[in-house]
Amino acid sequence: MNVREPDWAYVARSLVKVLAVTAALYLAFSAADRVLWLFLDDDERMARVYGTAARVANPDKRLPEGQGDVGWLLNTTYTLYGEPRRAGAGEGWKEYEIVPNLFGTVRAPSLDGPSGSLGDAVSSVEPDTDIGSGDVRQTIDGLPQTLNAVAVVEFAQPMTSERLIAFNRKHKICGGADVSYIYAPSYYDDSSGPRLNAVVWNRDMTEHSIREDFAYQCETEPEAALAEFRKWVGQLDEGDDLSAFMLDYTWLDRAAKEGFVYGLVVDRWKLADLRKLLDDPEVRTVRLADVAFDLGEDE
Repeated sequence: MNVREPDWAYVARSLVKVLAVTAALYLAFSAADRVLWLFLDDDERMARVYGTAARVANPDKRLPEGQGDVGWLLNTTYTLYGEPRRAGAGEGWKEYEIVPNLFGTVRAPSLDGPSGSLGDAVSSVEPDTDIGSGDVRQTIDGLPQTLNAVAVVEFAQPMTSERLIAFNRKHKICGGADVSYIYAPSYYDDSSGPRLNAVVWNRDMTEHSIREDFAYQCETEPEAALAEFRKWVGQLDEGDDLSAFMLDYTWLDRAAKEGFVYGLVVDRWKLADLRKLLDDPEVRTVRLADVAFDLGEDE
């Protein structure tokens, strides 16, 4: 009885066809799922995930407003409107576009991280370093104490919410729109991956629908702010592409679970109030980013 040898060329062609069909079906289902995401949950999820991520990674900008716009099938756009965070009068609002495509990749070329003096101040926050505050004392003492300032207050040791609430009560800090919390300093290890931006959180970073569950009570705001930050991180998906903002899910998740505050980004505070903080041993230093006269004050 003769047994025919298999036609290996035919078998190979069939296998290639099966693999090609499987790959095509996978891409089709992925695209369909992405289309449903774009058109059924576009504005809400774009604002919740990418709009907030842009604010977290860019504390050097005030970005209070955003708007989604579904365009071509392969793209949708979320536009943030804001201005650089300066101590003086605003310089006019700019548009910052976030564009995720059909396959989940996000482009945000002008929102990849903070820049300028405030960006440098945020990036300079490093735990377990010995930094003196003598120079900044002399700088502040040599300036009019009524100047407005944008600055970073770096703590000597990371604070829990409980310690920060006690700190706020001692210094009568109310929190709010002019105080942001640094939950993680920036990170870079050339042996293990790309640089990650600092995680900086403020109660105005999420949409109104996200923060409506939380009541802010002046000095105790750090507790509610941390709860809000954890809620936002809990709504992220590990597949969300946050690389355009130099963030990733693991980095944010760890910061949320630890809940430590490494410093504050303060917006338009008086120099006199910043100078008082330098006398507290829990403050390592204050990094001034910008100062300006408050032209709205009465002479």
